[in-house]
Amino acid sequence: MSGRSGAAAGRLVGVHAVRAALEEGRPVDLVLVLKGRRDRRVSGIVDLARSRGVPVRFVDRARLEREGGGTVRGGVVARVAEKAYVPLESLVRPAGEPGRVILLDGVTDPHNAGAVIRSAAAFGIDGVVLAGPGAPPMGGALASAAAGQLERVPVARAGSAGDTLRVFRDAGYWVYGAAMEGTPIPLVQPSDRWVLALGSEGRGLRAKTRAFVDELVAVPMRPGVESLNVSVAAAILAYALTEASGRGHD
Repeated sequence: MSGRSGAAAGRLVGVHAVRAALEEGRPVDLVLVLKGRRDRRVSGIVDLARSRGVPVRFVDRARLEREGGGTVRGGVVARVAEKAYVPLESLVRPAGEPGRVILLDGVTDPHNAGAVIRSAAAFGIDGVVLAGPGAPPMGGALASAAAGQLERVPVARAGSAGDTLRVFRDAGYWVYGAAMEGTPIPLVQPSDRWVLALGSEGRGLRAKTRAFVDELVAVPMRPGVESLNVSVAAAILAYALTEASGRGHD
């Protein structure tokens, strides 16, 4: 079962996203900078782009907004080939090695997906799987929310979350599913090979996905709080599982 690759033209918006693309050697066609921006961070991007032979254009706010999809965050936009998805199998670690993966089931909001990718980079997660219909494109708002970490976290695309989880379970991974009724995360037994599956804020994990979950887990919260943003929940749970699995092997 292979992830589908994406290579359509896209935009990266913001200092972090554009700098990361240049530093990681991703093909960049053009860097656009807001006229009048001369701060140190933007100057560093201009120098980096030119050192790699990437054209730089200084444009007015209206042009930059058009290129950036209505935003001029950071005053920098880059035209790029959209980042390619990795094959799903590349996220499966060899038998006997620790493995950590986050799967998003039907999460369509690019800001949430990008924030999860940023958290995955922070906690050393092996990769993120965008599963289900309507996954956001790997550029624009998602890349901006990932704050430059999209270049450092492998991302796979899958049509079916359930089929994807079956692949990991067959490879010896334990599947945790985020749900309000789950076991509070401090009480969960650690595993050194795991997938953390999270659904959209509206409906959570789909029923077909839950059939492939080994254990439901939850973030303990005070009474009166209905739920957390999916990217916030992902960060808390991923950190807790990473720390728990690390302690289990000290």
